[in-house]
Amino acid sequence: MKKGIDIAKWNKITNYQALKPAGVEFAILKVINAQNTPDSRFWEHVNGLKTAGIPITGGYTYSYANTEEKARKAAAAFVETAKPQNINTMWLDLEDNAVKGLGSLIVKIITIYKTAADTADMAFGIYTGGQYYNPYLKPYAKEIADIPIWWARYPYTKERAITADVPDSRFLPTGMEIAGWQYSSKGIINGIDGYVDLNAWYNKEPFENTEREIPTEYNPFTEPTGNVAIGKIGNDTSWVQWYLWRFGKLTDSRGQADSSKINGIFDAATAQKVKEVQNLLGLTADGIVGKITRSAWKKIC
Repeated sequence: MKKGIDIAKWNKITNYQALKPAGVEFAILKVINAQNTPDSRFWEHVNGLKTAGIPITGGYTYSYANTEEKARKAAAAFVETAKPQNINTMWLDLEDNAVKGLGSLIVKIITIYKTAADTADMAFGIYTGGQYYNPYLKPYAKEIADIPIWWARYPYTKERAITADVPDSRFLPTGMEIAGWQYSSKGIINGIDGYVDLNAWYNKEPFENTEREIPTEYNPFTEPTGNVAIGKIGNDTSWVQWYLWRFGKLTDSRGQADSSKINGIFDAATAQKVKEVQNLLGLTADGIVGKITRSAWKKIC
């Protein structure tokens, strides 16, 4: 069993490097919001966790999709945002009022999300708890029997350290296989401002080792040998911009990572994006991509 956290825009992390020593073994991130654009802290969390060496074992989407078309759009947005960041598990969060009382339509909606995940070579599961599962999913238990469940139930209401024992399994439902258990919403962890959700994971496939290594040659451009700065045009700048895209700094009008923005031109806007990433990683934010910056970037993605 492993212990970890799930985080979103309301989780302000003041020190990512403190999380692993505090006992955090993995993290699951909220990927998109109601507008199907990245959660406002998604990129911050991705970069901070990777820098700290904490595996991002999945992402979740809090679903408002009460039609098949809304489900298709949300699932596509999730994949477009998560996949470039090497997040290879999609968790469908079912609890909102918008997805209650849909009858058998909920099975079709789940299938749409799962199909999008399957097509993108991502694992898929459902996050829910008894208040939603029992009235709205249990009637269709046979149809979703093969889908792993991430279960939410908080046996205790007091603050809880991640180093404390996980509550007894008697609090978990019987008759279904639980992949993970969100057992507290009042976790206290050094490096996080305020409460955070705590999770126990039971190391069951396909959610074990879901963060896949991407080799450095995945970048299709040749690594520069010298400094890359304003005025540089061509391969060296494209190499830099590929990393900016991976860090979520090259985006489309919806705020989603867009590789078509790689144009090989190092202008002032590119320099500003380089500074933002350098600052995030604790490097000298000079907007120049030299050996130290390149080395730091390659360790992350």
